[in-house]
Amino acid sequence: MTQLLAEATARQRRAADPRASVWVAASAGTGKTKVLTDRVLGLLLAGTPPHRILCLTFTKAAAAEMANRIAGRLARWATATDAALAADLERLSGAAADAETLTGARRLFARVLDAPGGMHIETIHAFCQSLLRRFPLEAGLAPHFQVMDERDAGELLAAAQEEVLAAARDGGDGGLAAALDAVTTRIHETAFPELMAELARARGRLRRRLAGHGGVGGTVAALAMRLGLQPGEDAGTIRAAACDDANFDAAGCRRALAALLNGSKSDRERAALMDPWLSGDAAARQAGFERYGTAFLTAAGEVRDEKRICTKAVREGYPGVHDALMAEAHRLHAVQDRLRAAGVVVATAALLALADALLSAYERRKAFRAVMDYDDLILAARDLLAEGGVAAWVLYKLDGGIDHVLIDEAQDTNPDQWAVVAALAEEFFAGRGAREVVRTVFAVGDVKQSIYSFQRADPRAFEAMRRRFAAAAPAAGRRWDEVPLNVSFRSTRAVLDAVDAVFAGDGPGRDGWLPRARTSAISPTARGRRGWSSCGRRCCPAPSTSRRRGSRPSSACAPTRRAPGWPSWSPPASAS
Repeated sequence: MTQLLAEATARQRRAADPRASVWVAASAGTGKTKVLTDRVLGLLLAGTPPHRILCLTFTKAAAAEMANRIAGRLARWATATDAALAADLERLSGAAADAETLTGARRLFARVLDAPGGMHIETIHAFCQSLLRRFPLEAGLAPHFQVMDERDAGELLAAAQEEVLAAARDGGDGGLAAALDAVTTRIHETAFPELMAELARARGRLRRRLAGHGGVGGTVAALAMRLGLQPGEDAGTIRAAACDDANFDAAGCRRALAALLNGSKSDRERAALMDPWLSGDAAARQAGFERYGTAFLTAAGEVRDEKRICTKAVREGYPGVHDALMAEAHRLHAVQDRLRAAGVVVATAALLALADALLSAYERRKAFRAVMDYDDLILAARDLLAEGGVAAWVLYKLDGGIDHVLIDEAQDTNPDQWAVVAALAEEFFAGRGAREVVRTVFAVGDVKQSIYSFQRADPRAFEAMRRRFAAAAPAAGRRWDEVPLNVSFRSTRAVLDAVDAVFAGDGPGRDGWLPRARTSAISPTARGRRGWSSCGRRCCPAPSTSRRRGSRPSSACAPTRRAPGWPSWSPPASAS
């Protein structure tokens, strides 16, 4: 137990080192909040002005918790005896504190209170709002813009949706009407509002895709090419080609038909499905194509078992028939795949047309009222920090204001949010800045604890950013460290080893997941706690209370596959 505690303390001190940029992989219960707090305190003790530290948290509650912990610790330092203060500082840094350090620690509480603007411990949305308030003209925004709450944003989105639906129903826009018809035939009416809301939430990703391919038409063409379809190819042309004698072994199928007619009952039933189609003209074949396919494919669209596609008597009595039937089955299976691909293209084209109209209407209404929603804050800040000469000016001004960026719950940061953080941190590793001081990036998170897809969280971006910083910091002569916090105060070793085995690809039915280091643990009784959670969140409660034996974790805890490389600061295509 003593050795585990010593190991945990040593790793936490490494992560809190204010002289290095650090990336921390922290399992549930390993002391993330403590490390964040210790790092801020270490930065303050090292002489960093409070307003030059930026802590980005996932929720307002997390920001308040961190601020309260820091304020409480500094308040105790201001009033503690010399012996008590020296002991606390030694626990923090691992080194004995001299008289000058004690005096500086006592003054930190007042220094933080007097800092211009206070300590920047806030959510990413709050930071982006303050950034846009400072540079509204550079961001192309009205200086008096207001931020909508979720209720107002929902009402404005509903109004935009009604505008789009009215335009489609009135027949003023034929393409929009066709798109609406294509979408509504595929989903239930109760799911339609949520679909429209999801399109609005994904507008940053949609706008990038549409702009990158020159609009809806170009995006749809790129999708068709990706799915292996030729220009102009659709369900009609695919089905027509599949019905042409020149594109399949018509003679072999007819010989098989004759053989099946002399077979058993099941053989004759299959022949009854084949005969009308093989003897029909082009129009009859297209009309009966699906029924013909049932002779060769299962209800799920898979090729029938080769031992059941004809009886043994037919297989042995008529050489070549079995091979002809199996060849036709595989051909029809491939045709069905192409038909499904064509259906995906049609549905996607309709959805993109609706999305383009909806987002345009929504953005017009917001611009008229000079309002923004929470997602707009992220997207506008991202675009501001990526816009040529404007970004250089903004980053130059910020270069004099931020020295250290700390990101909490980094696994839940989405690609657009990472783009904002990356633009800020890029100045830290770009060579000489407005001031020559030690400047660091600190991120803590764990993909096993990600709230997958919530606010478009993508743990692949977490891993990609780690690789990017790991390459950028040493190249700029900055210290870089990666610290796994692998001693948990919540879970036993057996539980964490089982979870890590799944993510490492050793678990049953799992392969290719992000590997994690084996995790040791201090018994929950060390802190008077009982029970455990496989991910540290409410989605996987303790098995002794609400999880049935053998049940699977919530889908929110499904692990992510390893992402490809991320060559630049912008989000990768797979995560955007």
